[in-house]
Amino acid sequence: MYIERTLPFNVWVCFITSVASVQSKDNTYIDLSHPQSPTTIYWPGQPRFNRTVVAKGSNENNVWIEVGAYNSGEHGGTHMDAPRHFYPTGFDLKDLPLERTIADGVMIDVRSEAEANIDYQLTVEKLLAWEENHGRLPPRAAVVVNNGWTSRWPDPLSFFGTKNGNNYTSFHFPIVSIEAAEWLLQNRDLKILALDVPSPDGATDDTFPVHQLLLSRNIIIVENVMVPNTLPARGFRFHAAPIRIEGGTGVQTRVYAILNDASSCANEIPPTFLLLLFLAAAAVFNYRRLAV
Repeated sequence: MYIERTLPFNVWVCFITSVASVQSKDNTYIDLSHPQSPTTIYWPGQPRFNRTVVAKGSNENNVWIEVGAYNSGEHGGTHMDAPRHFYPTGFDLKDLPLERTIADGVMIDVRSEAEANIDYQLTVEKLLAWEENHGRLPPRAAVVVNNGWTSRWPDPLSFFGTKNGNNYTSFHFPIVSIEAAEWLLQNRDLKILALDVPSPDGATDDTFPVHQLLLSRNIIIVENVMVPNTLPARGFRFHAAPIRIEGGTGVQTRVYAILNDASSCANEIPPTFLLLLFLAAAAVFNYRRLAV
């Protein structure tokens, strides 16, 4: 059809999504965060989450007051890696620009590959195959890699793919190949990488190639994301809101997706198309007015 030849598939998907979102008063919110608790999984050596009650009860005016205190390692649970984690002059959490934590989201489903091979690596070929089915990745996207690891939470041995949770050299979980990371960076201008596993790099690779590649360019990484079955392949806005910690290299993060968010398609619809659409709507309106 002429329509299909004039504009890419993903532009039409975004246009239809945008129109639908205008018709709907409510967006759909999907939580992508595991809760913080004593069972939260941490990388070995990181202080675990602990919360204590400081005050709890009614005061002399019969007003209920409850206050707690908590401590935690930076890199555990659903958390963000700030650029400072591997790049000495990169943004820490205090200086990380807020706009770097929000992006148009896509979900790359590699559950079948990860189930067949616990050491699976996301490939360029898989990304190209995804685009064949769902359209070109939006520019400056948040790429969420779904390995099916959410079902393994909060069992640390299952999540780390090991029989010894204290020995990271025995860990096995799916990762992102350096070739795929480079391709996303160079060809699709990646903004955020999010995964449902402990790291985009293999546990025994002390060079941390994907961490170094992305964080040195101030691209954030979000690890241990919870990916429910309701998260679509595209058409959502990805949010990862960290607290501002001076010198912080990582922090537990409330990650979520907003579906039917018209702004998630703003970068994909060409301005000329929007202008033509406006002119066409105006012409139809004038025609109907004259007909009356």
